[in-house]
Amino acid sequence: MFHKAIFLSVAFLAAFGFAQELSTSIVKASPSSLDPHSPISTPSAHVNVDKRQASGTGSLYDVTPHPFFSSSIGVLGCKINTNRVAYWKEEVDCDNICVKLTNTTNGRTVTLLRIDHSGGAHDISYDAWNYLATGNPAAPGTAIAGGAMGKLDYQYIPADNSKSLIMDGSGKLPLQGANSMNFLSSCLSRNTWVGKNYQLWNINDSLCHKGYDEKCTLAPGANQATCPHALGSGVNVEITNPTDHKVMNIEYPTEKPIPAVG
Repeated sequence: MFHKAIFLSVAFLAAFGFAQELSTSIVKASPSSLDPHSPISTPSAHVNVDKRQASGTGSLYDVTPHPFFSSSIGVLGCKINTNRVAYWKEEVDCDNICVKLTNTTNGRTVTLLRIDHSGGAHDISYDAWNYLATGNPAAPGTAIAGGAMGKLDYQYIPADNSKSLIMDGSGKLPLQGANSMNFLSSCLSRNTWVGKNYQLWNINDSLCHKGYDEKCTLAPGANQATCPHALGSGVNVEITNPTDHKVMNIEYPTEKPIPAVG
């Protein structure tokens, strides 16, 4: 009798373990965990955003206006359209440098150069943000103040689509000769868009205040550009009238254009 009780107990435990294993297998094989298109409960919308960014397309809910031009990789503001810049949370990439944003409510789109990164949100130039929201530029009487505007779809597109945002007409990404080499070197070591479409300048800051407004060359394998004046020697030379334009910011929320300082 005692042996019979032990046998029944062992059988019960075995059956219970098998049931647990079967239940676990069913959960692992459920359609919602295998099909990426099935609705899955997540802690927040931003979890989905982060997972989709690797594919080059997705949706954002935290796009906010950025009134002051800057570039962490040394892109020169006097030679691009500073009203069409993306200040993403992610580091700047050598290929995914051109992004298209679409307001899913009204269908308006903008193409932006992704040349800087922000601390928290996905910022874009104030003018681009205002256009997506209202259809108007950020100017007195047309601009609005506020935070995130809701859902925006983004798509990384071939970087050639951003050549029209480079104002010197060359289609080459204008970089500081003295301060952009770390970024540029990472692009030159691979077959990238930036590595094949860049121009170095002997200008010492992204706001084009100091230096010489002149092109530089980079010899194959060299780690320093060669310019008509010594590279970086214009640290105290003021550029009073850049050949393209002075960098202007649009003050938030007054919408007034003001000279960029820094």
